[in-house]
Amino acid sequence: MSSDSFLIIEDQKSIASLLKSELEKLTSQPIYLADSMAKAKHIIDSGKQITVCLSDLHLADSANGEIIRYLKSQHITTVVLTGSFKEETRKEMFRLKVADYVIKDTLASIRYAVDITHQLYKNAQRDVWVLSSTGHNSSMILGMLRNHRFNVSFYENASELLTELKNTTPSLIVLDSVQTQIANNSFELTKKVRNQFSQNHLPIIVCEDTENITEAIKLMKYGVNDFYNINFTPEEFYARVKQNIEQVESYQAIERLSQTDALTGLYNRGYFFDAGNGLLEKIQKEEGYFFTLMADIDHFKTVNDTHGHQKGDEAIVFTAHTLQTIFADYLVARFGGEEFCVFGAIEDTDEVEALTEKLRHTIETESEPQTGVKFTISQGMTYSGNSLDDAVSKADKALYQSKESGRNKVTTQF
Repeated sequence: MSSDSFLIIEDQKSIASLLKSELEKLTSQPIYLADSMAKAKHIIDSGKQITVCLSDLHLADSANGEIIRYLKSQHITTVVLTGSFKEETRKEMFRLKVADYVIKDTLASIRYAVDITHQLYKNAQRDVWVLSSTGHNSSMILGMLRNHRFNVSFYENASELLTELKNTTPSLIVLDSVQTQIANNSFELTKKVRNQFSQNHLPIIVCEDTENITEAIKLMKYGVNDFYNINFTPEEFYARVKQNIEQVESYQAIERLSQTDALTGLYNRGYFFDAGNGLLEKIQKEEGYFFTLMADIDHFKTVNDTHGHQKGDEAIVFTAHTLQTIFADYLVARFGGEEFCVFGAIEDTDEVEALTEKLRHTIETESEPQTGVKFTISQGMTYSGNSLDDAVSKADKALYQSKESGRNKVTTQF
């Protein structure tokens, strides 16, 4: 079965080469080139799974844009790249439901065309929810979002949307208009969404007309990220959607960098305490039970001194991956160096103790086959603590006891 791929249709070899090299910086998916409509048809007919196409408008065998109509007939999402701008042509292209219409007059515009082509591919993994009880723009909005390959869900009342929000998080929520009905009050909906998600984690945009623009601005004070005019053009709508999704994704990427350890990908110490304190508070409110585990690679200095720092890093990464796999349902962090910590709610101490033994055994038996260096791990665990700091301190003391009594074991302190 063919994998998803891109098709670039461009009859200028230098431009085609530039487009391909720029797109290769963004994706590892196959990229095919065609310099005519005939060659493009041959590639498509060969069974290649073309997901998105970046196409010149005028080719030697497609002087009047026939290539665009052909791509539409094949249901291939298409970005049009052309050397000259004509308003009537632009309108015709959007009537044909092309994804975008770009003038190839600068390097910046070429890079924009490549970027939007790649974004269209990624949109298939992005969920957009549309809320509309009036329906006056909903059909157009739904069609435009699907034209850009988003996974779209439509809701007629806010309660359905809020219920679904408990189970999954979309990339964007679109409000068809500022609504004040009891069942679909945009202000109440926004407040409830913002109780769960900040503007940096779930963007909301709203459509409104010029006469009612003050309501849209007021709604932004409640937490809506952006609004667009009811007489929007396709370019404006797509730009608003793209900008808001990308801003949140950029924020989340930076947030992940600040929360994770660069070497292992585990959470870092700072995030462990931020998230762990909240989790502990929830456990205590529910009168539940928890455990805290400290783990440390035995004789790690010897591993570094004997085998080098690269092998030391491999040992740390292997241990981190093993911890994350075995304790997948819990909060796992690298505290620094060769030291790790795990925290979470429990119902059965036997289950957690079985996991610690599995960790000990896996490190002992698999470290050498996986890293080329045989090493073991010591662990300290507790089921108590007045605070997360206190619990970590108790687990650390238990870890010290494991080290002092021979290593490669688990010690529990109550």
